[in-house]
Amino acid sequence: MHKQFLVFVFCVLSSCYVLCAQEAAQKPVPSPVDARDSFAHFEVHPDVKLELVAAEPQVIDPVAMAFDESDRLWVVEMRDYPNGPAEGELPQSKIKILRDKDRDGFYETATVFVDNLLFATGVLPYKGGVIVTHSGQISYMKDTDGDDKADVREIWFHGFAEENPQLRANHPTFGPDGWVYVSNGLRGGSVVAVKPEWAKDAQKLDLSRVDFRFHPETGAYEGITGTGQFGLTFDDFGNRFTCSNRNPCMHVVLEQHELDQNHLVRIANLREDVSPAAENSRVYSITDAWTTSTLHAGQFTAACGVTIYRGDALPSEFYGNSFTCEPTGSLVHRDVLSPNGATFSSHYGRKEIEFLASRDSWFRPVSMAHGPDGALYVCDMYRAVIEHPQFMPDELKTRPDLTLGNDRGRIYRVTTRKPIEQPHPGNLADLPTSELAELVTHPNVWQRETATRLIAERDDKAAIVSLKQTAVESDDPKTAIAAVWLLQRLQGLSSDVEQKIIAKGSPLVIEQLLQSKGEKLFISQYLFPKLQELAAIDHGALRFRLALIAGQLSNTKAGTRLLIELTRHADTDPWLQQAVLISAHEAPDEILTALLADTTKENQKTRAGMIQSLAALIGQRFKDEELDRTLGLLTHEFDQPDTTGYVRMALLHGLGDGLRRANRALTIQLRESDPLVQAAANQTFELASLTAQAFADSSPEQRAKSLELLAFHSDAKTNDALRNIIANDPGIANRQRAIELWTTNNPTEAAGELLTGFAARTPALRSTILTVLSQSPASVPPLLDALEQKQIALAELSPIQQRLLQRHKQPELKSRIDKLLANSGSPDRALVLEKYQAALKLAADPKRGRIVFQKNCITCHRIGDLGVNVAPDIADSRVAKPEVLLVNILDPNRAIDNNYFSYTIVLDSGKVLTGIIATETGNSVTIRQPEDKTVTILKDEIEEMKSDGISLMPVGLEKNITVQDMADLISFIKNWRYLDGNVPIDVGAASR
Repeated sequence: MHKQFLVFVFCVLSSCYVLCAQEAAQKPVPSPVDARDSFAHFEVHPDVKLELVAAEPQVIDPVAMAFDESDRLWVVEMRDYPNGPAEGELPQSKIKILRDKDRDGFYETATVFVDNLLFATGVLPYKGGVIVTHSGQISYMKDTDGDDKADVREIWFHGFAEENPQLRANHPTFGPDGWVYVSNGLRGGSVVAVKPEWAKDAQKLDLSRVDFRFHPETGAYEGITGTGQFGLTFDDFGNRFTCSNRNPCMHVVLEQHELDQNHLVRIANLREDVSPAAENSRVYSITDAWTTSTLHAGQFTAACGVTIYRGDALPSEFYGNSFTCEPTGSLVHRDVLSPNGATFSSHYGRKEIEFLASRDSWFRPVSMAHGPDGALYVCDMYRAVIEHPQFMPDELKTRPDLTLGNDRGRIYRVTTRKPIEQPHPGNLADLPTSELAELVTHPNVWQRETATRLIAERDDKAAIVSLKQTAVESDDPKTAIAAVWLLQRLQGLSSDVEQKIIAKGSPLVIEQLLQSKGEKLFISQYLFPKLQELAAIDHGALRFRLALIAGQLSNTKAGTRLLIELTRHADTDPWLQQAVLISAHEAPDEILTALLADTTKENQKTRAGMIQSLAALIGQRFKDEELDRTLGLLTHEFDQPDTTGYVRMALLHGLGDGLRRANRALTIQLRESDPLVQAAANQTFELASLTAQAFADSSPEQRAKSLELLAFHSDAKTNDALRNIIANDPGIANRQRAIELWTTNNPTEAAGELLTGFAARTPALRSTILTVLSQSPASVPPLLDALEQKQIALAELSPIQQRLLQRHKQPELKSRIDKLLANSGSPDRALVLEKYQAALKLAADPKRGRIVFQKNCITCHRIGDLGVNVAPDIADSRVAKPEVLLVNILDPNRAIDNNYFSYTIVLDSGKVLTGIIATETGNSVTIRQPEDKTVTILKDEIEEMKSDGISLMPVGLEKNITVQDMADLISFIKNWRYLDGNVPIDVGAASR
């Protein structure tokens, strides 16, 4: 029997393998444990109890489940896990139908509905059959002759990515609008409809960094805001939530089609981490897991199956909570959600105690579902190892515990400890439409959604009368909302219903009513005039919806008035601010003028961001009359004299940023403006310069904000200020930013001075100088002069900086760059690896290795308190072999995760940027660069963007690292956790 098992969580930038080792407890659980004996090892919330629903041999490796209208439990078994079928073998995933024939709560009867599927991931009941995600496809399967075997098998969509067993399309889920939503599994794909009646005019859809939805009746399909990894859920109010390894609960706040209203607005992320994510997350495993990762220990590493609980079999305080599985910690985590403007905040369900956890490390919860009885059901794969196998080191691919548990699996029910009467619902398919309509008011979401689905499948207009009554008279927002959406699908949402809903005044119901109307809102004789009145209701979600709606009528006075009213309430809600900006594409100067008229000393700080963003939008639109009116605002006196500097700085900064994006210059606009405007602007720039240099009297935040404004003002005083900041600011970030600004404003002058004193600069500033000078065509010639004259050693250029230089296309530069770098190519990796094998045999000092790491690795990697994680964490390395680490460092392109390919972006201005794609929306791309910098770029500004096909981690580190240095570095990476003396260990033995 194994005394310990490995949980392998892979994350890679330079082929770095992240290992999390679970050590044997003082009193280890003798895994595997028989299903009936598993309860002795669980700890659950004291107000609930755990019951066994199914276990092996009825279920094996369950990863998804759903109850249909006949109380049949459909279960997806991913028996291919983790590496898929061997060559020549058939796929092994199955879908089973489970029945509880004796009504004792245990599903004792299992039949195989369909087998030989490849990596099946999701199941959704529909029209007597099921919609299934598997094998890069969405299929529909149905039994038509009553033998529980699929005799109808239709492929509806094809082309989801299949390159990784764990990262595939999953969790088909009905939204309140009747569309089926699917998480794409992070890898995307190129998807097309293949069902014959849908395929005729079907176009391939690129799912890069988006999720997917389709309408099962019409066959319409599109990409939607994503991306979810494994899990997808809705709440009662139409909000969609997803999750990924390190993000246990993300709220999709903005949909892509909403952002598309205004292509000038840059938004880096359309989702909100409702639950603390990554290093801010906390989980409390009771398996006595010990992990070497400073970022992953006690945190989410494999979050999946996120579910907003909406049943009625748990105490009321659990309703609307989020539940997320963490299989590596053998637990289910609970967060309590609270409205927060347009989105949510959360707090843990219990302090440092999980909702559900086991001391049995084989307990692997991966997904959840609601049952007809209102309980929360949990899928447990029950395995020794949960792997991410795509990049697994060869020596681990055949280890004996990899498949332990592939003959096991469990499903549990979580319900209240107090006895409750839950009458069996029977077969809902047998109920008349009138009774189904009554179930739309049921407190258990399974009843509501199943009844809703059946009525929609029947398209039975007989339900309309009852649904209208529910929509208007129900005091429960969730049931009124369910009725509203179903009425819309049945084309029964009439004007009289709309009027009564508005009169009742529930902001949640009104918000969903507005969303359900869509484009039809603007032909409603009642709703349209009410929008301004609704904006006065103090409710974040409703105001957010109204702001997005306003964009569809922003070319009208009514739309502008609505946006002005909403902007006054946007001070502390960043998502409402974004919605206003999206919709402010016709009259941003009117909105800005009204906002400034309402700005006081008390609210100036909270409004500065909105003022700056509106001014940026005006600058980017570059319309003469708008610009003149906005520049004129600089001369206004606001509520208090000491307010003017702060507001003026926001105005100027926004205009400068917007004009630059329109390939215009603020300095030129000011030169052509009224003398009073020029005077006000010069006074503001002088204030910014003084504040940026007030090292002792201003906060780092104030200095940084003031410094940013100097990007748009170039004169002798500004250049002197930037020189002073570079020389004397106590903050390294401000010094680096001053270098960037000076070089942008005066590339030739700055390059000359920065290169003259180059040798005396600190390593961080030298690196910044070389990167900045490599980016701009105007600053490249002086840099090439210094390199050609050997004032700067060619070895100082990092591979990333060399790559930036090589992207410049001007013939005179390109020939010089090619000649200069011709002999700087990296030696053959095999020869380098052969030379550095000696490092594996040298006596090593991890303390010296810390210094090597600090000099060469901290711009992209973090270990302990050193560095930043542009790349995934490499601190989990206690179990990694030194020879594997050596290959990862010297040959980083041997295996790369798709999410961490380096991209080079050439802007219209000629500037060159490089980094990894952090997020992408329909109109912008956000890249992460070394030193953890992020830049969001509108796609309209990009001349060229292409993957370099290689890791962001450069090849050629051996130029700066000797063989002895490498030995020390590897020792530090492996043994850094032991250097504080808290964990007694023989470091020399650990290195081996």
